[in-house]
Amino acid sequence: REGMTITSRGCTKDCWFCSVPRCAHGVIRELPIQDGWNILDDNILGTSEHHFLEVIEMLRRQEKRAIFSGGLEPALLQLWQAELLKSINPKRMFTAYDTKDDYEPLRQMAKTMWDAGFKPSGHQVKCYCLCGYDGDSFDAAQKRMEQIMDVGFLPFAMLFRDDSGSV
Repeated sequence: REGMTITSRGCTKDCWFCSVPRCAHGVIRELPIQDGWNILDDNILGTSEHHFLEVIEMLRRQEKRAIFSGGLEPALLQLWQAELLKSINPKRMFTAYDTKDDYEPLRQMAKTMWDAGFKPSGHQVKCYCLCGYDGDSFDAAQKRMEQIMDVGFLPFAMLFRDDSGSV
């Protein structure tokens, strides 16, 4: 579709619920940067500093405000990256809070975003929350959603489905 672009593929994480590690084997491949405003990369914050800077420069040339649909990994966000993101005033950015061990990185990400000048009231950061996997409960998922709101992000429930598509 118009505006969609992929500047890298892969992820260094090995999340049990994600198919990317099965394909990428823990490697991020940086691709030639093509114009677009909707970044679909699996883990853009895992790319090299040079690549990230080049993506930001490409986004400055676009007629539409940037969207980071591929997501931003909370544990990887650094202040210099958040400041560059703020400098392009993205329309939307997505992140995720899937399991309880993701909470501290999410809190730190929010602090970094606010330190860079983003405001919770802008609702620019949306946060997917994986729900319904083995060992999860309604109460635990609700708590994660409330924690997402408490750090200033807008939560989106994402129902877990296994490889066969079953809940």
